[in-house]
Amino acid sequence: MNPLSQFLDHLYTLYLPGAVALWCATAFGLAALWGYASALSGDRSGLRFGRRAYNLFTLSLVITSAVLFLNFYLRDFRIEYVHSYSGLDLPLHFQMAAFWAGQKGSFLIWLLFGALLGLLISPTCSRRNEPLVMGVYLLTLMGLVLVLVRENPFVMLNEAPVDGKGLNPLLQDEWMVIHPPIMFVGYALTAVPFAFAIAAMLRHDYRHWAQRAFPWALGSFLVLGLAILLGGAWAYRTLGWGGYWGWDPVENASLVPWLLSVASIHGLYMERTRGRYRRANLVLVCLTFLAVLYGTFLTRSGVLADFSVHSFVDLGISGLLLSMMGFFILLSLGLLILRLFIRPAPTKINEDPLISRGSFLVLSTITVFTSALVVAFGTSAPLITSFMSNPAQVGPAWYNKVNMPLAVLATVLLAWVPFLTWKGEEFREVMRKMFFAHGVALALTAGLALWKIHNPFHLVLVFFAASAAVSNLQKTIARTRAGGWAAGGGYLAHVGVGVILIGFLASTAYDYSTKITLEQGVTADVADVEMTFTRFIPKQGREKERMEIKVEEDNGRSFFIYPKLFINDRTRALMANPDIRKYLAQDLYVSPIQFDPGQTATDTVQVQLAQGDSYTLGNSEIRFESLDMAEPAVLVAQIQEGGQATIGASLKVQVGEELHEVTPSYTLTAAREVLTPPAGLPEGGQVVISGMDPNTGSVLLTFYGLDPRELYRPATLAIDVTRKPLINLVWLGLAIMLLGGLIAMFHRLRQVRIINALVD
Repeated sequence: MNPLSQFLDHLYTLYLPGAVALWCATAFGLAALWGYASALSGDRSGLRFGRRAYNLFTLSLVITSAVLFLNFYLRDFRIEYVHSYSGLDLPLHFQMAAFWAGQKGSFLIWLLFGALLGLLISPTCSRRNEPLVMGVYLLTLMGLVLVLVRENPFVMLNEAPVDGKGLNPLLQDEWMVIHPPIMFVGYALTAVPFAFAIAAMLRHDYRHWAQRAFPWALGSFLVLGLAILLGGAWAYRTLGWGGYWGWDPVENASLVPWLLSVASIHGLYMERTRGRYRRANLVLVCLTFLAVLYGTFLTRSGVLADFSVHSFVDLGISGLLLSMMGFFILLSLGLLILRLFIRPAPTKINEDPLISRGSFLVLSTITVFTSALVVAFGTSAPLITSFMSNPAQVGPAWYNKVNMPLAVLATVLLAWVPFLTWKGEEFREVMRKMFFAHGVALALTAGLALWKIHNPFHLVLVFFAASAAVSNLQKTIARTRAGGWAAGGGYLAHVGVGVILIGFLASTAYDYSTKITLEQGVTADVADVEMTFTRFIPKQGREKERMEIKVEEDNGRSFFIYPKLFINDRTRALMANPDIRKYLAQDLYVSPIQFDPGQTATDTVQVQLAQGDSYTLGNSEIRFESLDMAEPAVLVAQIQEGGQATIGASLKVQVGEELHEVTPSYTLTAAREVLTPPAGLPEGGQVVISGMDPNTGSVLLTFYGLDPRELYRPATLAIDVTRKPLINLVWLGLAIMLLGGLIAMFHRLRQVRIINALVD
């Protein structure tokens, strides 16, 4: 290919149409901002122009994403990003998932979903507020555009590789095909209530803002919650450490915005129904979006690269992320100071008695908000201590300890809220209404106490979590009967919270784990079952190396499990994937630790050893110390003079407490004959030098005349076996909570359409 053709090919791939579409998105985004600004200044055509420009902005991003998807589909390894995260061996769904495996693709998919969501904002806005809301929302997207302009995903390599580097095996999981996109949809959703809040503060007009922001806040709660659920499921079934949540900084980066979104929806509910806590809601909604930006900075700037297994390396975008975060912090902080202290946003004074629905909702919001602050502080520990000689992070035990009292308080509040009124209740009356819920909770708590939960603090958590689940289920049924299925969504979500907390406690504080080494063909008692390591299954196509273990239960039933232990082709690190047997009340979780293929029965063994290497032979530990030889020039001279050159291999043989020296030799005569006289071994048998490399100092040794019975060593598999009690309650509770939130969201969206019709 001539230089001109190479240049045109480079130009086409780099700029047409992918990068040009990205630049067009930048231009159309700026044009849309100009149109919305014109509409705010009174130009009637500005809103129409802004809408059209925003549509073209979205279309440009769709084209940009489609081109990158096409490059992955075609396996165009000339593109640096495609080469870095895909390979010829990947099936189509993992090839497409490689799109968001790195920084550039993940920012692009976040931006794409954000732009598409923007098309849905107009129906939830009044025409009067649309220019300002859309303008603020578009600003949040333009920050991501600048990141992608800086880090072009279409950069080409100088040469076209035959194959790509491949996708990290840990990401080659069906959950990871859908988990990251859902997470980025959740991140994008947090910007919508933020835009409504900023617009309300700029206009100093708060009519209906809570009603319009509420469904979007519910949406971010739902989508982020679903993403966290999928991420936990992926970690549980893939990483092999026996858990679903490790308080890793990247996990916390999604948890903090989710907790703040929970606080926001409760606060917005109070404002929408009672007209109270408007100023607090403005703070919460702003903090939710800012938490997304802060988490993005922590995990994608490289500042936590030494503390998180998920953290991305620094691509040089730290400055952009800091600038983006700084801009929105200053914007939010300036407006909040203005609307909280200088020209305060109007709000109704709270006059609710202590034992009332309003007071308990406020206390619940404060509890969740406190948990978010605690998690954010712990996640920021490496950054806070970065000025010290040894930056540190807090461990899972710290998070569990500080969040446990908050969880108990949350369950107490959730248990009582369904039976409280806005006007307040007498304590005796509340207890009367809670009689059934407390009775069921007491029976469950007593049962778990007889089982194995004896910690008083844990028993209190179980009692109130069960009370919360039962009381909110009662309220869900009552509201559904009175107002249809859409009326009980919020209470159904609270049912899920109670179920989750019981599952959390049982599966983490009361799991049983043991490590054992299984000898192939030998049955062992492990975790109330009998296990037999039957065979090692080599790699077959895309199926990684597996170990087959037969499990026999006391009732006579048996089944096979197949944990995986393999070498990561990219990092050459040893990887472990567990296998899980699910029961109604618990999981049997088996993760491999180490596999030893053993040694077959033979009287001859040949092994290559480098200097300093050791080899176990029966009861002997043989270490190759060095080659005993003259300088190469001297050896050559000896042979040329008609003599012979001899090289010895110095071996140290450890048998029990005794150390022996054995020195087999290798002699080359002038007639080019090789003499390898054997050397005797302490436990019988002999060793000869079958070959050597004087340049590297390695030697090939052959041991023969050995006793096969002493050399035989069966294959062994070390495993970690864990019983996870009631873990299904975690997944069930999350599903119930998300279903309740989904029902509530559709109910509120219907109300927003009615409000907009009246306002417009």
